[in-house]
Amino acid sequence: MKFTYESYADMIKHLGNMEYQFADYRSWKDSEKSVILRHDVDYSLQKAAEFSGIEREMGVQSTYFVLLSTNFYNVHSLKSKNYIRQIMDNGGKIGLHFDETQYDIHTEEELEKCLYGEAEILSDITGVETGVVSMHRPSEKFLSENRKFGHIINSYGKLYFNEMKYLSDSRRNWRENVDEIIRQGTYWRLHILIHPFWYFAGYERDMKHTLKGAIFNASLQYYDELGDNFSNLGEEVGRDEIEILLKG
Repeated sequence: MKFTYESYADMIKHLGNMEYQFADYRSWKDSEKSVILRHDVDYSLQKAAEFSGIEREMGVQSTYFVLLSTNFYNVHSLKSKNYIRQIMDNGGKIGLHFDETQYDIHTEEELEKCLYGEAEILSDITGVETGVVSMHRPSEKFLSENRKFGHIINSYGKLYFNEMKYLSDSRRNWRENVDEIIRQGTYWRLHILIHPFWYFAGYERDMKHTLKGAIFNASLQYYDELGDNFSNLGEEVGRDEIEILLKG
């Protein structure tokens, strides 16, 4: 599978042709053959919103896990809230992407307190109770413990791995041929993790060019945000100067 929007749309089409029903973490048992599509939003809510547009056009829904403790975006900013609203308007569900390394956690009680606190904040932003969590880069210890968090579903619970075929493109690498697995139809339950950050419209970029492009765009975005708060920024430093500097 190529890392393009078109290939993702083709994958959705193939899932439908193989009679998989698109489900979430509560409804996947309602159909004889089902697939959970999930997206960890590690870096860009904008890319996630673009992905949700593809799903809306294809008539399917998925779950987007949003980080609260990240330096890449601010869920409290108006821009981020608009992207989250766009995802929801396109039919996407919002879950919590929780990074336990951002806290000084020593006990299970402390972990739950921090997780529930972030879930409540996310609920305030979305207007919907947060019902599912995905751990950001979970430790082997966490994965082995099969933890439960009350009404909040743990997407890394053994149920979603033992009873489903789990596929992931983490670090821009499909460890198994996802297209072939879908085509064969051997597994009646699929759990597919896709990171929108790696995908582009029209053509595929390798990891190096994806990362360089992200750094370039982030620098220009920072310039634009400075311009919103610094009058006459262009008189001091032109945007074209920054572009030339970044291009080397």
